[in-house]
Amino acid sequence: MRYILYPLLFLILYRFLVRFVIPMFQMTKMATERMRQMQAQMQDMQQKAQSAQNTTPNSKPPQMKEGDYIEYEEVK
Repeated sequence: MRYILYPLLFLILYRFLVRFVIPMFQMTKMATERMRQMQAQMQDMQQKAQSAQNTTPNSKPPQMKEGDYIEYEEVK
């Protein structure tokens, strides 16, 4: 009976590890790596936006001249 039970238990444990546990570790590793890549891209984008914002001079909105008016529609 032992000669049948032990190999059967070993086979079940092996299949569980190969089909479930190892793929879960791989997916977790891939997800972590992609999150790091996305964070690095976001930091790069923020740095570029800040540098572009710092290089452009602060321009004031155009002043309205007397006699000019803005048309608008009243929304009810």
